[in-house]
Amino acid sequence: MKRWFAYTLFAVLAVSLTAATRLLPAAQAATQSSAAQSADPTGKSHGIFTVELLKPLDSKKLKEGDPVEAKLIGGITLPNGTPVARGTKVVGHVTEAKARSKSDSQSTLGIAFDKIVRAPGEEVPMHGIIQALAPNPNADVTTGGGMGYGDLKQATAAPAAPDTRQAPAPILNEQSAGVLGIKNMQLGPEGVLTSSGKEVKLDSGTRILLNVTM
Repeated sequence: MKRWFAYTLFAVLAVSLTAATRLLPAAQAATQSSAAQSADPTGKSHGIFTVELLKPLDSKKLKEGDPVEAKLIGGITLPNGTPVARGTKVVGHVTEAKARSKSDSQSTLGIAFDKIVRAPGEEVPMHGIIQALAPNPNADVTTGGGMGYGDLKQATAAPAAPDTRQAPAPILNEQSAGVLGIKNMQLGPEGVLTSSGKEVKLDSGTRILLNVTM
């Protein structure tokens, strides 16, 4: 009787040990999978790139929802490895627009970018918020809102005058933040620009550094 009991106990222990050995790799795999997912719970990618406005913007003439068009000033690579060429269109919209009035001491213009348009019908969704902004470095004009760059023209045969050339427009990089090279304009949260002028005006060619989530 004792011998039969010992044989039975040994068999039960052997079966339990085998089952535990089989379950161990599965449990380890489940733990590793869970850890991999928690490493990036949102599954989103982040990046920074610069665009150039294709058309001028004026908060006095715009309203919420109006489209905004720009283009990449350099090639980028999407999170899936797909290259996107320089000059590709980037489309956004106006989030708010307001001219200065008696009841408002400042004018405002908010912009967010929504997609990269690689070709007709081929769009890549994104969420791009302004991180920094600077005048068009290639322009030779002076516009409202305090923008001024390039050489100031002098009349022929005029007496010699001090050098009135302004410093070149700032070049944006990944560390740039806020409004650079434009007077009386500030950048607030969520890409909202404010100015003490009658309106917020941005020239065609204005450079915008975007903080992008895809």
